[in-house]
Amino acid sequence: MNNIGVIFDFNGTLFHDSDKHEKAWRQFFKNEFNRDVNDEEFKKYVHGRNGDFTLKYLSGKPLTDKEVSSYLDIKEEIYRELCLSDKSNFHLATGAELLLDELKERNIPITIATASQLTNLKFYIESFNLTRWFDVDKIVYDDGTVLGKPNPDYYIKASKEINLLPQNCIVFEDAISGIQAAYSAGIGKIIAVTSSKNEPTFQNMVEVYDVIHNFHDFDRFLLRS
Repeated sequence: MNNIGVIFDFNGTLFHDSDKHEKAWRQFFKNEFNRDVNDEEFKKYVHGRNGDFTLKYLSGKPLTDKEVSSYLDIKEEIYRELCLSDKSNFHLATGAELLLDELKERNIPITIATASQLTNLKFYIESFNLTRWFDVDKIVYDDGTVLGKPNPDYYIKASKEINLLPQNCIVFEDAISGIQAAYSAGIGKIIAVTSSKNEPTFQNMVEVYDVIHNFHDFDRFLLRS
């Protein structure tokens, strides 16, 4: 058994879609609540968070579970339409397929820990042919039983899915809440995948082992057992 494994966040990490989630949330909140969401709110309450957390916090009013589910369906439909309409950017992040091929060839255990719900996860699996690299039964997603990031639960569960201790795993993340979740879970090395504008923030986080702009930048030496 390998004693090194890799766990990927998905949104903003393996698939650069933060702009589409932001646009979908803005459109949704404007349509449903006549509310504008500012950049600071996105950083604190949207990126890396479970959708129900975002909705309950930013709606500013109590919602039943049925209402939450219905609202999230509306928002995610807007999001998927935005993804499909931007065909030139509807692909995995730069260097991701090459790295995933390498991990598969070297029999290094991998999985995904995403705050996406099942409908979006199925959308990604089909659109990006994720079964080429991942055992979909081991993917950790928002099924209503996992506490959202920055709680450590996603990464604790993901490490168990690939039969490794958290300290023997490498995590790729793009959100502060996700990095905090991985750190709290005891992940061995956390790699921040970032744009230039966010790089100073991640460079100053003690939780982060390295910062990369794309997967070509990842130091493969870290995969040695």
